[in-house]
Formats: sequence, C-alpha cells, structure tokens
Amino acid sequence: MKRILLSVLFIVFCLTAFVGCMKWDYGKMEPFRATGDGLFIMNEGNFQYGNATLSYYDPETKKVENEIFYRANAMKLGDVAQSMIVRDTIGWVVVNNSHVIFAISTNTFKEVGRITGLTSPRYIHFISDEKAYITQIWDYRIFIVNPKTYQITGYIECPDMTMETGSTEQMVQYGKYVYVNCWSYQNRILKIDTTTDKVVDQLTV
Repeated sequence: MKRILLSVLFIVFCLTAFVGCMKWDYGKMEPFRATGDGLFIMNEGNFQYGNATLSYYDPETKKVENEIFYRANAMKLGDVAQSMIVRDTIGWVVVNNSHVIFAISTNTFKEVGRITGLTSPRYIHFISDEKAYITQIWDYRIFIVNPKTYQITGYIECPDMTMETGSTEQMVQYGKYVYVNCWSYQNRILKIDTTTDKVVDQLTV
C-alpha cells in the first residue's frame, strides 16, 4: 500500500512538473545599475502559477525595486523561487518548479547564464569556481555542475533513495566534506567527500 501511494505521489509530481514548464512571458527591458551593498529579496510565488519574483533593497537610498528580474530581462523568473546565493558578482537563483537555475549580474540584474536539465532543484553549493553541487527533490541524485559552462558534469548517487523518495536539501562544508540534510521521506544527513564526489557516511536523525 505504501509503495502504491509513493508511486501515485510521484506520478502526480511528474504531472505538476509538466504543468510547471511555463512559457516565458517577455516584456520590455529596463536598465539597472546597482551600486554599493544591497539586499536581494526572493519571493517564492504560488506553486504552478509561475509568479515568482525578485526584489532589491538599497540601504543607502532605502528604496525597494520590485520585479527586478522581469524588468531587467523582460522575462518572468518562473515557478517557485526556492533559494538564492551570491558568489562574487553573480547571483544564482534556484527556481524549483521551472527546473532551472539563473545566473544574474548583481549590478545590472541581467541574466548571464542558466543551468537547465535539472529535476527539481533546491539549493546550490560551490566547491570551487568550476564545480558546484545542486540538491534535488524527487531524485536520488545530487547534480554536479560546472558554473563556468553552466553544464551538468556528473551526479552523486544517494544511498537508499529512489526517484519517488529522493530529497536532498541544504548543504554546509567543513574541510573537504559537504554535509547534506534530507527531508520528506528521508531522515538522514549525508557526508560527501568533495575529492571523489561520493557519499562516504550518513547519520540517521
């Protein structure tokens, strides 16, 4: 019975993911030039509505600019903005149900690249300038990508997970090891050796 339920849930996810493949809504571009330090505010939006947005707060002017991704790129951000990190002058925006990660300039907010071919991305963690990990839900793998080329270069298979029960979340690094927490059907913390890209240990919590 549990197996049937998991299969049904997985099928439902696949159907909703198909619906989440939205047509990008193109508008008119606006020029931006952010100076100094600011704060990005990610608005997740409603599931399957494709109305995720990104805002920017400038503490010097105390001004908020809303819909900066759409206004700078004349294109909607997508369906369910899950997380964002900034590395150097590039912001990496993970859009879960649109199966994409956008790389944007933190000065102009324009897209400079994107990572596609993802299942249902949650978080991205940089190992180096040429290697990063991307966690997923509904996948037993953690994706390995090259941020310079925006290409998927490999996978880390997580033990005792299937496409129906797989879920990996946030990552922290200590030395050469990355620790990954899991949720939903999982109750473990995985330990990954970044030199081999293999799970070397796990802790049940």
